[in-house]
Amino acid sequence: MGASMKDVARLSHVSIATVSHVINKTRNVSAETEEKVLKAIRHLNYNVNPVARNLRSGSSKVIGYVVSNLANSFFMDIALSIDKVMSMNGYHLIYINSNEDTDKERNNIESLLMQNVDGLIIAPVGMDCSYMATVIADRCPCVFFDRKPTGFDRDIIMSTNYEGAFEGTEQLIKQGHTQIGFVGSRYDETMHERADGYRGALRKHGIKVDEDLIKSGSGRPRPMDDQRIGDSYQLTKELIEDKNVTALFCANILAALGVSNFLIENANTTGRDFGVASFDDAFWYSMSIPPIIGVQQNKEDIGEKVAMTLLKRIKKSNDPIQEYRIPTTLILR
Repeated sequence: MGASMKDVARLSHVSIATVSHVINKTRNVSAETEEKVLKAIRHLNYNVNPVARNLRSGSSKVIGYVVSNLANSFFMDIALSIDKVMSMNGYHLIYINSNEDTDKERNNIESLLMQNVDGLIIAPVGMDCSYMATVIADRCPCVFFDRKPTGFDRDIIMSTNYEGAFEGTEQLIKQGHTQIGFVGSRYDETMHERADGYRGALRKHGIKVDEDLIKSGSGRPRPMDDQRIGDSYQLTKELIEDKNVTALFCANILAALGVSNFLIENANTTGRDFGVASFDDAFWYSMSIPPIIGVQQNKEDIGEKVAMTLLKRIKKSNDPIQEYRIPTTLILR
C-alpha cells in the first residue's frame, strides 16, 4: 500500500492541512516548511491522485491550448510565453493541434472539457465558431488569439495586422518597387487584414492595386520542410514568371518559407535586387537571398496578454469582453 498524506505530514512534522496547501498551492507556506514537505513526499514516493484532487478542489489546474496548426512555429513561441505566466500561477498547458480541421478542433475541445480543464486558449481553424456556443458555453472561460472568431463572443488577442502589413509593404515601395505581389499560406480573416494593409500601402503611394497579384494557398497543414516546396513556392513562381513582380509581401512565416526557397533556387535570375518583406520574423530571414524584411509580432506580449486575460476570467471577472491589439515592429534588413 502506498504512502498517504497523513504519512507525509507525520514525517515532515506538519499538519495534514499544511501538506494539502503545499500540494494544491491553496495557501502560502514558508519556504522552509514547503521544502520539508517536498522532501518527505520524495522520501515516501508519495503520488498525488490528480483525479481525487480535482474532485475535491473543483479545479484541474490545467489549461487547454488548442491551435489550428502546430507546424507553424508562431504557435509554439506563443505557447512558451503563455506557459511562463501560467506555471507561475500553478497551471499546466495541454497542447493540441487541430490540423486546420474543424471536426478535429471540435473533438479536441470536447475531450478537454471532459478532463475538467479550467480554461481554453484557442487559435481557431475557421472564422465560424458558433458551434462553441453550445459545446463550450459557460463550462469554462475561453480566450481566442491570432484569428478572430464569429458566433462565439469571447476575449481576443491579435497583432496589429493591417498596420504591420502596411509598414512592410511601404518599405518595399521605398526601395523602389511598384510591382509587388502578396503571398499567403491561406486566406482567413487575419490574412484578409494583412492583405488590406498591403492594399492600403499601395494606394497611399499611388500604385494601382492589382488583385491578380494577391495569391493565397490552400492552408493545408504540412510539416515545415514540406512548406519549402508547397503552395507559396508555386505561387511565387507564377507571380515572378507570369506577372513580373519585383517584390513580394509574405502574409506569414509559412508563406515566407516557400518564397525564400524559390528565390534561393533561382538567385541567378531574380538577384539580390528582388525585395521581400514578411509578417512574422525569424533568425533565418537574414540568411535568405535576398534578406527578408520582418514584421515582427511581439510573441511574448501576446502570450502574456492571453494568459493574464484568461486568468482574469478564471477569477470570475465581469469586465466587458474585449479585443486587444499588440503592436508589431518593423525589422529592416
